Amino acid sequence: MFPLGALVGAILCTRFANAYGRKAVLVYSNLIAILAAVLFGVAINIPMFIVARFLSGVAQGCANGTFSTYVAETTTPKARDILGSTIQMSISAGTMLAQLASLGLTNPPLWRVLFAITGVIALAHMLLMTRCVESPKWLLSKNRPDEAQDALQRLRKSADCTDEFKALMQTVQAEMGPNAYSASIPDLLLGKTPDNLRHQLVLAILCMVFQQISGMSGVSFYSTKLFETITNPPTHYNPKPNLAQILTGILSIVGLLAAVAGMLLAGYFGRRTLMLFSHISMAVCSVLISVGSIKEYNIMAICMVFVFYAVYLVGPGPLPWAIPGELTPIYAISSLLAIAGFTGYSGVFTIGMAFSPLLDALQGYTFIIFAATNTVAAIALFFLLPETKGRYIPDMIRTHSVGLHNVMQSKYRTSELKVED
Repeated sequence: MFPLGALVGAILCTRFANAYGRKAVLVYSNLIAILAAVLFGVAINIPMFIVARFLSGVAQGCANGTFSTYVAETTTPKARDILGSTIQMSISAGTMLAQLASLGLTNPPLWRVLFAITGVIALAHMLLMTRCVESPKWLLSKNRPDEAQDALQRLRKSADCTDEFKALMQTVQAEMGPNAYSASIPDLLLGKTPDNLRHQLVLAILCMVFQQISGMSGVSFYSTKLFETITNPPTHYNPKPNLAQILTGILSIVGLLAAVAGMLLAGYFGRRTLMLFSHISMAVCSVLISVGSIKEYNIMAICMVFVFYAVYLVGPGPLPWAIPGELTPIYAISSLLAIAGFTGYSGVFTIGMAFSPLLDALQGYTFIIFAATNTVAAIALFFLLPETKGRYIPDMIRTHSVGLHNVMQSKYRTSELKVED
C-alpha cells in the first residue's frame, strides 16, 4: 500500500505546490506522516495497518517531488549539483535507522515503537521546515516580488544578489508569460505546452523506469530474503538476528555512506557521468551476483550485492528526482515531477510484487535480467541525457525544449557556467 499511497501523493503535490507553494507542501505533508505514525502505534487490526501504510506513502509522494523542485529553485548551479542528491541521502539514513532498530524492536510490543518513531522524525522536520524560506521563483510566479527578493537575500546571506534577482525575474516572466500559464498533467502528456517538452517528458519517465528495473527496489525490499538464498540460514525459529538479517543491517550502513559519497561526487562529476557509470557498474555487478549465487561463491555474491547497492545510490537513486527540475520551465515542473513520481512509484509497486516470486523461480539467475535492463538503460541515457552540472537552467530549457533529440549532437551542448557561491 505504501507505493500506491506514494502514487496518490505524487499526483496531489502538483496542484498544491503550484497553488500554495513548495514550502507549504513540505511542511504540511508531515502532518500526514504523523497521522500515519499514530495509526501504526495504535493499530489493532490489519485494515489500520493498511491505512497507515497508505498515508505514509501519500506523505512521501508529496514530499519527494516537491523537494526536488524546491532545491532546483533555491540553489545556485554549483550548490544544486550537491544538494540535489540529499533526498537519497535522507532516504538512506532513514533506511539505516529502520534496519538497525528492527534488529532489536521486532518482537511484541516493541514493534509499535519502531513504527511510531517515524512520527517523531516527521514532527522534527515540520518544525525545522517552518524556518526555511519559500521558493523565490514561486513567489515571483505569484506576483510577490518583494517577498521573493527577501527570500533570495536570506538564501544568499550577505552576497549581493541584485543581478541574480533581475535575471530570475526575467526568467519567470519568460517562462510564465503574461497569463501566468501553468501546465497540467494532460497538457504535458498531449504536448499542449508553449514549449516542446517531449524530450523532458520522455527523459523523466525513462529515468524513473530505469531506476526501478535496475533491480534496486527488489534488493531493498527483499534484501534479507536475498541474503538467505546465499547464506542458507537455519530454518528453526531463533529470536536472535541471523546472518542474513545482520548483513541487511550492514547493507543499510553502506547505503548511507554511499549516499553521502554520491552527494559529494555530484559536486565533481556531472549527472550524466554518474548515471552512466552507475548503470554500467550495476550491470557488471548483476552478472557477478548471478555467477556467485549459481556457483556458490557466497562471499563474491554478497560483496557484489553491497557494490550494487552502493553504485545505485550514486546515480539512479537520487538523480532521477533532480534531473527534471534542471531541464523544465517553472510552468511545467510540478506536473512533470508528478508524472515522474507516478512512474517511479508504479515501478516500486510492480517490482516489489514481482521480485519475490521471481527470486523463488529463478534463484541465482534473477540478476541476469537486471544485467540486461541496466545495459539498456546505459545505452538509452547515453543518447538522451544531457549534462546539467553547473549549467544555467534557462539555457538548458531553451536548448532542450525542441522535442525528442540526440543530445550527442553538438548543437544541443551548453557550456558550463562559472559561478562563485
